[in-house]
Amino acid sequence: MKKIIFILLVITLNSSAQRSPAKYWLDPEGKEIKIKYLSLLSDKFPDNAMAFRKTADSGMVYQYNAPKYSTYKVDYSIFKSEIEKITYKTYPDSTIFLIDFNYLDDTCSDWLTNNLSSEKINLRKSFFSSLKREIEKKSNVIFLCFFENGIILKNKPESKKEYFFSDQNNFFRKNIFINSTICGSYGLIKPNGQTLIRNGEYRPDWMNDHLKPEIWNLIFQQ
Repeated sequence: MKKIIFILLVITLNSSAQRSPAKYWLDPEGKEIKIKYLSLLSDKFPDNAMAFRKTADSGMVYQYNAPKYSTYKVDYSIFKSEIEKITYKTYPDSTIFLIDFNYLDDTCSDWLTNNLSSEKINLRKSFFSSLKREIEKKSNVIFLCFFENGIILKNKPESKKEYFFSDQNNFFRKNIFINSTICGSYGLIKPNGQTLIRNGEYRPDWMNDHLKPEIWNLIFQQ
């Protein structure tokens, strides 16, 4: 009987360890953060977003060392061509792409896993779809949701109405969405190649507001 109890105890402990991997919280310099309410840190580090990475012991490191904003100058034709391959669609050369990018192993919310069922996708679309219509209404902006390679999407990417896609070759992950950030990132790519990345939890309509000339020109005048 004691042997059986011992075996059950070991199984329980192993199971608990697998369900609760170690977590480490670090500031931008790599020092451990000791604060009860992590939500307060966004005010403490206003220029940073929380990046994450897995450790050798399968734990997760969360660190405020990703820039809140990044700018790039890209070859628009190459990026547009890659988007057309991913989405099975063609776009005019005047198209501005607004991309919501989601990272592998993100623990932002219950809906974000590495295996997204059609139900979870539809749940997320229930929030996005009205915003997408408003953003694209009478504009040359196209809103798309990309997912890092390794995230399984149970959808139909060749459907004309689909806007959730896998970044199968990690083209966007390697080139502009280079920081694995909690709650993902947003990107705006203009035909002149100017590209703005915003890391961390946000909304597509808020990101779209950056296209206002008084905001965009201020960002890219430097």
